[in-house]
Amino acid sequence: MQGRARNNRGAGPDTARLNRARQMAADYHWYPEDEFQNHMQVVKFDDADEVDDNGQIMFPANQVLIRYGNLARIHFRAPSKGSIHPRRERDTTITLSRPAAAESHLAFDPEGASDNLYMKIKKSCRAPLAQRFWVENNVRPRLLSEWAMLAGGSHARDSYPTVMAKPIGVATALVYYTLKKDDGPRPCFYIHRLGEVSSAIPILACDSTGRLWLCGGSYQSLSPGITD
Repeated sequence: MQGRARNNRGAGPDTARLNRARQMAADYHWYPEDEFQNHMQVVKFDDADEVDDNGQIMFPANQVLIRYGNLARIHFRAPSKGSIHPRRERDTTITLSRPAAAESHLAFDPEGASDNLYMKIKKSCRAPLAQRFWVENNVRPRLLSEWAMLAGGSHARDSYPTVMAKPIGVATALVYYTLKKDDGPRPCFYIHRLGEVSSAIPILACDSTGRLWLCGGSYQSLSPGITD
């Protein structure tokens, strides 16, 4: 499945770019391209107000995002009190309700050098996240790129939007649901653990609007799924 980011400035993706995205989306959902068209869902992200801290639009009108599926749950481990880095033994989860998950997506940029993952959470669900992880979080905010450098991994030096965010903890797993060929006629849930091979675990951060970001880590966006 493929999602197209758009805004009110400029034209959308050209035909060649969309065709490449369709081919990749079919491959990532294990379908022949012609058969995948029957399951194709184009999700239009209305990102005209999705700007960084300098007022620049983060997702240009001609950018294409490949959608893994509907984001259902995020697992993370928060730092223990009194220590900067040690993690609790059990994961904490952010679980989206069914209506929220139906309009929230896990996607990646196929044309980026590092296949960065994006969590596009339904806008009406972001206020509680901002209250919990920004307003009530006493950690000093830093740029996403700074948190990425602290996390390390192959994504440590990626290009990140100019956004200040506060860390929630380290992201340990992402859960989404989607339809994949040979996994049955209905959407299935998939869980992808982060850092289990590379040990480079991304920092999960929240900005002032409640958007969530993965900073750093060594995950890869491949057709078998998110691997690390």
